[in-house]
Formats: sequence, structure tokens, C-alpha cells
Amino acid sequence: MKKLNSAIFIILLFCSLETNYAQNISGTHTRGKLWETIYNYGFIGDPGAWDYLQVTGIGFYPGFSGYTFPTDEFQANGFITDANFHNFRTGPWIIAKDAQTLVPPAFTPETKDFLLYHASLATGDMGVQTNIPPFQSTDNFVESANFDPLFPEEVNYTTFHTATGVTVKQRSMAWSFPGYDDFIIYDYVYKNTGKIALPSVNQVMDLEQTLDEVWFVFHSGIQVSTKGRINFHYDSDFLSSTAPAGSFGWHPGGGYTDYYAVENDAVDGKGLLYYSRDYNGGSEPVPWNQHGVKSNWQDLLSIKPEWGVELQDPSAFGFVFLYRTPPPGSNGDPFDADPTHFNIYSDEGDKFGGKTVDFEGFGLTTFSQEEIYQFATHDYRPNNSGRNYNWYTSSFGPYTLAPGDSVRIIVAEVAGVMDLWDVIMGDPNGNYPDSTISAIRRNTQAARNAIQWGVGATVNGIKIAADVPESPPAPTCVARNASIGQDSAIIAIQWNKLAEEVEFVDGSGSVFFDGAFDLDGYRVYRGIDKRGIWELIEDIPRAEFGKYYNAEAEMYEFRDTGLQFGFEYYYYVQAYNQEPGDWTSANGTLVENLPELASSDKNRTPLTAARPGPIDLNTKSWDVFVAPNPYIEGDPNHSFGEPTPRKIEFRNLPESATIKIYNLSGDLVRTLDHGPDDLGNLSGSAVWDQRSDSGLLVSPGLYVYVVRSNTEGTSGEKTSGKFMIIR
Repeated sequence: MKKLNSAIFIILLFCSLETNYAQNISGTHTRGKLWETIYNYGFIGDPGAWDYLQVTGIGFYPGFSGYTFPTDEFQANGFITDANFHNFRTGPWIIAKDAQTLVPPAFTPETKDFLLYHASLATGDMGVQTNIPPFQSTDNFVESANFDPLFPEEVNYTTFHTATGVTVKQRSMAWSFPGYDDFIIYDYVYKNTGKIALPSVNQVMDLEQTLDEVWFVFHSGIQVSTKGRINFHYDSDFLSSTAPAGSFGWHPGGGYTDYYAVENDAVDGKGLLYYSRDYNGGSEPVPWNQHGVKSNWQDLLSIKPEWGVELQDPSAFGFVFLYRTPPPGSNGDPFDADPTHFNIYSDEGDKFGGKTVDFEGFGLTTFSQEEIYQFATHDYRPNNSGRNYNWYTSSFGPYTLAPGDSVRIIVAEVAGVMDLWDVIMGDPNGNYPDSTISAIRRNTQAARNAIQWGVGATVNGIKIAADVPESPPAPTCVARNASIGQDSAIIAIQWNKLAEEVEFVDGSGSVFFDGAFDLDGYRVYRGIDKRGIWELIEDIPRAEFGKYYNAEAEMYEFRDTGLQFGFEYYYYVQAYNQEPGDWTSANGTLVENLPELASSDKNRTPLTAARPGPIDLNTKSWDVFVAPNPYIEGDPNHSFGEPTPRKIEFRNLPESATIKIYNLSGDLVRTLDHGPDDLGNLSGSAVWDQRSDSGLLVSPGLYVYVVRSNTEGTSGEKTSGKFMIIR
């Protein structure tokens, strides 16, 4: 339990820091699939909490709108959808050897063996002030009216001084465009400004000096195997039951389930890429599993009986170096961004200098500054057994920085996951891990391209690091129940003409995309999985736009039929440009033969169900019934399944009614108010999620309901009935 206790302590520490000196020291990237939390002193990722103590999708892959993760034990071992990696303690360090600092109270210059700044060690003075300015953030979304196609969609940036005498200018960028939404780019400019931070007095003072040996380090802790749609385990406590791919294990060999990979660690002009991936894609508990395993885990991990067991962690996650100022004696190509030294240590499994490199101990409390320097300037890789949870440390140097000199390092956080249809079908063709590895390589190349297209450009007076070609904007999209007055289930999907009304210029000032001519069509997608697993249900080429335009609503409309009442779906409409023309990037690079550009699923609708219309009690008698009845958890014939596995519907209701649900002891469990939905649509059904008025999941058993009409003309009339819940 020591790691959990340390994690909780670190959470409280970070919460205290935020409360004490800035409520907005953190920023987020949630624009693409890869979401992340960043801090204004350089830290990236999770400050110490295990992922199942989080309630947002930030820092997880794949991210999706409206994500929450239940910390309730039963829910956590039931119906959940989760991300596939865990990013601990990532961020830059600076080590200056034999440099001067100012020593209070007289603030006289004094040479120290080492001056150190770090964003990601577990303990010790970080080498920064506590009153760093908050992030400045820029939102430049492709759907907005003032979108600038030469600027990233999402930017966070800040500048802070360090105890090494080096000032850090930190920027991070993200996009939502498909093909460019699986990475976040971090741009660091380290400059000798003659300013030095003195954390002991929380001040910055002038101290001009030449720094003769400076190392710039990027450190990250990565674990891919966290949990997936459901857990294999269900032990006596929550903590030991939350590890689907084989358990964390809080001691050497205790269950970590990652391989590491290192690519391009040679002079090839690409820059080092490193990443972790799961031992077996999370397809089953690992052989060294320590915890109790549910006897029916195969059934619980099969979405359809005829499919295989859904993979739980079929992803890869890591970092790639895209650009660095060449240190003396190295390859002079700044895009050949291999570090001078690179090491990998497995958490609690490896030691440096006889001391364990682990979650809570790897810091300046346990290691001296000289030991941290030695750690940063050596190379090591452990046995790649698939039982690792790894710390990756990359060091660039040594540099000499005279006053005014600077070093620039650009790195991308990058992820890759195999095709999600293959994931949920249980990888029927045996594509894991090759498909995941090819995905992270593809996304890495996209990040490299973005840097090649952006470095050197200035947009509106701001120097940018990256640029990517713009996809058409996602049209505003809504889905509504269209079944009133119909005997069959119908959902109407409507969207506007946004993608036809925009015009984007490129770096040459020429029009790259004119929606009035270049938009080739719309695709309508339906899905039940929050992760973005979509089924194409209609492809509408430009020549057929008129067939779908609803002049009265001034929207396009597609009516999804052949559905069943009560089952809920997400929808989104994709705008696409099949054959983009030549594109000139922000720094003037001409790019030919671009692949299709299409909008993201940012416009996905909330879950929508087809629901039969209300009954008129003036012409018909009460005929309320419950579906399904009995409800049997996990039975596809007696439940609605994903994404609403505990849904129960009351049907044949009037326009407005109140439903009261009682247990057999006569205790009121839940009150439901039924009426028009948020769009004003009427229906004859109401939904219950098996939660009491206090939010607790009710016990299985027999329940009684009483329905009271609130509809004009029949107000006060009642009916009642019974239904069964079986788990």
C-alpha cells in the first residue's frame, strides 16, 4: 500500500500548491484524442494519483467528451470504458555544473558543484518559484468563425525562471484533425537570461554568467496496462481489483505488464522514439497474475457472444524527439534529435548506485545532486521482459550558454492504438501488437511532418513550432426522436452547412479549401461506444445534397430507421475533402499528394433513443408496462446492453407523468418526472438507471411502481404495476 499512500500524499501536496499560489497553474489539452494535463512549472501528466482515483479523461487515451470514471468499487468492476495508458512524472530537468548562485542573506555569488531544476522528480526542491505566472491559452478551433488555419487549434504557453540561471519558455500544441489528433507537441526554449530563481526566498534576481556545462533532460514514467472496459479481478478491496491486464503489483515483479521499444536511436535524421506497450494487449490475465480472477471474465469481456474477448490495453504510448539545438560535436542536423544519453529503469525493479528508482523515492531526498547528474549522463536499458513499468530519461548536452544563448528542444507525446473494431471483436485476425506499433509509428511521422512544416514560421507575430493541413470543420449535429405518431423506431439526425461556408488559406496566402467547391460529401455515423467506435450508416456525395436538405429546418436531415425502441446511440456527421490540392505550410513548405481530409467526431450527439409517442388517456385506458421485465444483468435478451446496461424503461405513458418506485417494504426508492425532453419532443416512455434518489444502486428484487398523470384532462389519474431486477 505504500505507493497508494505516497500517491495520496502527492495529490494533497499538489492540491495545496495550487490553492496557495495559483488556482490556474495547470492547463489541459483535450482537443484531440490524446488528452493531457500540464503545469506551468514544466510538469506533464499525472501528479501522483492512480488513474482509478481520477474522474476525468484528461491524461488518458483515447479521450472522449463527457468522460467520467467511477471510483465506486462495484461500478469499477462492472460496466466502464476507460483509457489505455498512464503517464507519471513527466517533464524537463536542467542541470548546470560548476555554476554560480546567489546566497542569502547578503546574496553574494557562490559557486556550487551543481544547480538543478526539475519538474518530475518525486522529492526535493524543484528549483522554481511558487508564484510562476499562469498559463496563457489560445483556443483556435476549426469550427469557430475566427479560426486561423496557420495557427494550432490549441496552445498553452508560459515562461519561468529556474535556479540554474536558465529561463524556460514552454509551449504545447494540439489538433483535432484526424491523422494529427494522436499527439501533443511540447516546444521548450532554454535561454541564459541572466536571471536566477532563488526558491528559498521566492525571488528572481540578476546574475550574469556563462554556464560552462549545462544538460537538458526530459524524464517520463509510462505504464500502458491500467484497465479497460471491465476488470478481470474482483478481490476483497478496490485497489487490488482494478487491474485488467494483469495487475499493477507494488513490488518488483508484482504484475507490471509492459514491453518497451526504442526506435531511431542512430544518426538517421529522424529523432529518438520510445514507447511502452502492453504485454498481451490485455486479452487475458498475465501468467504472473497475483489477484483473484472472476470465473466469468471471458463472458464479461465479450460484447457479443460470437465475438472474442475484447482487448483491454491494445495501445502504445511514448515520446519522440523532433528537434534539438545540436550540442558541440554532434550531428549538425537539428531534426536528427537523438539525445546524448538515454536510459530506461523499471520501477522498483532496477537500482542506480544501489538505490531503487521508484515512484516515491526517486528524488533529491534519496539521491544527491551529483547522483542525479550521474544518472542523467549515463546509458542503461533493463531486460525487456514484458514485466516493466518504465522510467525513461533522455539527456542533451553538454552545452555552454553565454548570456543570451539559448537551446531549443521539441518533443511530442504520441499514442497509437489498433483499430477499435478489432479491439472489441477480440483481435480476430491476430493483429496485435503489429497494428499498434504501426499506429504509433504513423502518428510519430505525422508529428515529425508537423514540425518540418512549422519550424521557423511566425504567425501574427508569434513564433510557432508546427503546422498541419486543415480538415473541413465538423458541422453542428443534433439527433432527436422522430417516432411520435409512428409504429416504428426512427431517429432524425440533422446538421448545418458550416463545412460548405468556410474558406481556408494556406501559408502562401492562397485559398486551400473553399467549402462551396471543395467539400465532397457528408458521412453519417452511428455508435454505442464512447471511445469513438463508429458504424457508417450513410455516405452522401455532393451531388445528392439536395435530397437530404430540410428547407423548413434549414438543416440537412437523415432519418435512421430499422432501429428498436429504447436502444440508445451516439451520432456524428463527418464532412470530407477526398482529394485536397497542394498545400503550402506556415513556413513555406509545399506539400503535394495529401490524403483525404475529414472532420473529427467533435460534433457527436448525446445518446439518443427512439421512443414511442405518448398515449392519450382521454381515448385509451392505462397500459403502462416496464421493459425489460424481468431485467437480467448481462443478458442481451433482458437488458439494453451497452452503452446503457442498467437502463429500465416505463412505456405507454401520457405526455406528462410522475413515477414513484417502491421496494416490497413500501419504502420510496425513486421518483421520476416524465415530460418533454430538452428539445421539446414528447414521448411515451421514461428511463430509470436503477439508482435511488440518493444515487445508490438499488438491490436486486421485486419493485412496485405507481404512475400519476400530470397531463391536462387526466391529471391525477393513477395506475400501478410490478417488475423484477435480477443480477
